[in-house]
Amino acid sequence: MNLTDIKHLFDYTEWANDLAMEAAGKLPDEKLCHDFGISHKSIFGTLLHMAGAEWIWLERWHGRSPAKDQAWSMWTPESCADLATLKERWQGVIDRRSQFISDIDEERLASELAFKLLSGDPSSMRLVDQMRHVANHATMHRGQIVGMIRQLGIEPPSTDLLFYLRSDISPK
Repeated sequence: MNLTDIKHLFDYTEWANDLAMEAAGKLPDEKLCHDFGISHKSIFGTLLHMAGAEWIWLERWHGRSPAKDQAWSMWTPESCADLATLKERWQGVIDRRSQFISDIDEERLASELAFKLLSGDPSSMRLVDQMRHVANHATMHRGQIVGMIRQLGIEPPSTDLLFYLRSDISPK
């Protein structure tokens, strides 16, 4: 996977995440925060987790590995109480990530990048693999959001890569 592929992958990820956020924005609070009994409980909780995870990885790419308590403290319902606040914070992460991707080259993308896990244990992976993980993680959780929306009896957005590739937004 090269830098062009990574840029395309994150363009898709942001497009699909926007669809999930747009669908969430149409829900009343009781449905947005309904506990479905899954890992992050609700649509809002899952979106918070997605944004927080993207922030953690971006911090690692900048040489900072937040500890578990610091990492999640700004991505809780108490510190990010509504969808508008979440959207604003997440957009900051997206903007910083776009700048980061614009500034790296193929050599850096292929290089090994050390970081600390949330537990504090050291780890290391190629930057390209970390980036693929972030996109894959978002896809997994968008699938959960689509499922939760469907359980509410509402038609969810189509966030699959195929729909992005068929759209006018996707680079041809």
